[in-house]
Amino acid sequence: MHVINDFFLLIWSERLNQQAVFDEKHKRELDQIRSTTFDNFCDSAAILLIINPHNFANMARLEEPKTVLKTLFQHTIFSKETIQYAQSQLLGYLIYLGNVQINHAILKRLELLKKEGIISYDALRSLGSILSLIEEKKIEVTALHVKRATPQENYYKTALYRLFVAIENLKGAVELPRLQERLHLIPERLENQRFSIGITGVMNAGKSTMLNALLGKEVLGTSVVPETANLTLIKYAKEPYAVVNFWNAKEWSKIEEGAKSLKSLEAFVKESRAHFGETFNTIITPKGESASIPVESLALYTSAKHSDKKCNLVKSVELYTDLKFVQDGVQIVDTPGLDDPVIQREEITLEYLSECDLMIHLMNAAQAATQKDIDFIIDALLYRNVAQLLIVITRIDAIAEKELQEVIAYTKRSIEARLKEQNKGAKLDEVIAKIVFIPIAGKLALMHKLGQEKEALALGYDMERTGLPLVETYLEDVLFGSNSQKANLIISSNRKEIESIIIESMASFEQERHYLTISHEEIEQAYAKHQEEKTVMAHFLEQIKTSVAQSKEEMEHYFGTLQKFANNQLDKLSYVVKRRISDDVSYEFSKNKKAPKEERIGSMIETAMKDGLVDLVRDYRYEFQKKMQSSLEYMDAQYGEFKSDTSAHHFDARAFCEEHLGSLLIFKNSTIVISGANDAIKKYGKNDLNMLSTALDAILGTEFLHVKEMLEEKLHKINHVLLSSFVSLCEAPARLIEERFSAEEALLEKAMRQMRDATHNREARSVEIEEKVRVMGIVLNDLSATKESK
Repeated sequence: MHVINDFFLLIWSERLNQQAVFDEKHKRELDQIRSTTFDNFCDSAAILLIINPHNFANMARLEEPKTVLKTLFQHTIFSKETIQYAQSQLLGYLIYLGNVQINHAILKRLELLKKEGIISYDALRSLGSILSLIEEKKIEVTALHVKRATPQENYYKTALYRLFVAIENLKGAVELPRLQERLHLIPERLENQRFSIGITGVMNAGKSTMLNALLGKEVLGTSVVPETANLTLIKYAKEPYAVVNFWNAKEWSKIEEGAKSLKSLEAFVKESRAHFGETFNTIITPKGESASIPVESLALYTSAKHSDKKCNLVKSVELYTDLKFVQDGVQIVDTPGLDDPVIQREEITLEYLSECDLMIHLMNAAQAATQKDIDFIIDALLYRNVAQLLIVITRIDAIAEKELQEVIAYTKRSIEARLKEQNKGAKLDEVIAKIVFIPIAGKLALMHKLGQEKEALALGYDMERTGLPLVETYLEDVLFGSNSQKANLIISSNRKEIESIIIESMASFEQERHYLTISHEEIEQAYAKHQEEKTVMAHFLEQIKTSVAQSKEEMEHYFGTLQKFANNQLDKLSYVVKRRISDDVSYEFSKNKKAPKEERIGSMIETAMKDGLVDLVRDYRYEFQKKMQSSLEYMDAQYGEFKSDTSAHHFDARAFCEEHLGSLLIFKNSTIVISGANDAIKKYGKNDLNMLSTALDAILGTEFLHVKEMLEEKLHKINHVLLSSFVSLCEAPARLIEERFSAEEALLEKAMRQMRDATHNREARSVEIEEKVRVMGIVLNDLSATKESK
């Protein structure tokens, strides 16, 4: 060991009588002293190293050098031999450690001794040169493998794969259990994401044929007699099966109530009651029955031809398939025709459609742009928050190219005319801008998918000409392209979560590295200070808990206030609808001596109801947002001095309302009230306006009672989520503060345990942390690059 030999030549001006060899029997004792009393170890090492021939006699008279000799090496005799032996063993131990941080700590003590005049400048320089000769020991730590992401078939899948790769890379780097748990939840959340496609159209529009072509298999019936007379949800499962959901008693009672006003519905109810007789109540129950069945048996429940009338009692069907089209989280809402006589089914259908990410409306080229089509298109784009509507014109193989262009032009003219009828002509450009037209030959496309391409080609249609590839490209782009709002939201929110986990982990590692460089006394001081701050923090958290409880109670009370507000708005809307009908009837009879056209009354009621309900929802959201803003500002103020500790947490009432109230829409079919109003006009409009007013009160009273029930039921569900989310939002900063304090406390306790652990290797741990931080840095850079390349 040349360092030890150099020490004795430089300090003692002599060589050791025997070869300098570190005796490892001293390792355990020295490790124990260094781990438990780091400062004392460094002090003792400095005192031992400064003993030389020039100060030996003076040092022998002092108690401290003797104590050092006894503490470090259990020698009680202070002699040249014992001192030289102790110095050689200490240097051997420092060489064994190869820890530059410890050497620097000893050098700092030597500098203090020089400053106090205890050693000379030459002695300091000599000892400093000796310590500098001790080489830093290289700690071997197995490098963590970093997997790199590769491009996938579309933007969303590529971005998704990058997130999964990032998570995989972080599994070996993230240590805190709380952060590991958060990391573990992300893949499950990503795999459960769903992209919904709503399919609408009148009966015989070709919905089933197009869906079968998209799915690549004849899953749905395509007869002119509708096979999918019910709402059908198509989802993915490894093992195909189906679930049939029947109406519950309350839902069926509404159907029977509607049958009193609508003859088509009356015949449907009578047929159903007569056919099932006493068994009716075993199928239509208060709770609502469901049956899981093989896919092959589906027609026995849904087919108008084969179900033995069971399709009358079915509300909806869930069809689970292993087909590729629905593998990546895609689910399809296949609706019954818009001309379905069971109008209650339309309301349920619209509820499902309101949550779809994309809507496709089909129109038969030979029967395009019916009144039902146009009304649905306008309704979807003006009232249902549909951002873009794909209109698929089907069966184009039955018409000429020139006729196809006329169908599109006619559809646009019909939309314009209908908007003008409703005094919404100014909305034309807004509506048309949201529509994309794609013509297809669905049956011929299905032939290609089923291996019958020769027959399709014989008719002059290759796959490209059928138009289906355009639909598939459109769906791919809207759902999974770089401009997909939902795809970007999913990627962005989960990327931010991963980044947050990395940043918290790196901060924790940085804090731990700091604790690895300081003394045991400094760690204990830091722990004591932390406990003082923790007491203050606990008192603060108790105040926050009280404030949150008060805010929760206020919010619960406010829900009742909002319900009354909504009911008052509905009462006003009922009065407005009645006044418009009465004024129009009075005007027509006084000027033209006849009743207004039924279509006009229908349009008036439909428009007034939709506009009124949209206004109601908008006003409800506005009032709620005001209250929410006030409550959140109050909570924000409560955090006071701790605000900086919550990672600049800011409450956002608008974002909260958008997230939780964005889907608050009311879907009510007005067919019954329109029919009732027209009947009342025929009966009383000409001779008795007072009786007409009374009849309209009864009709509208029943209608708006149903609307109030619908709204109350919807708000009951939403309010539960709102309250839970509100409380969670208010408590979030407090949780962050508490988690930070707990994490810091755990690090301090870990540091103190490590100080007492003689086997703990600070240097190895420091290198291990460095490797994990390196991996996190790579992942963080990759995530940032992904964000910038979008």
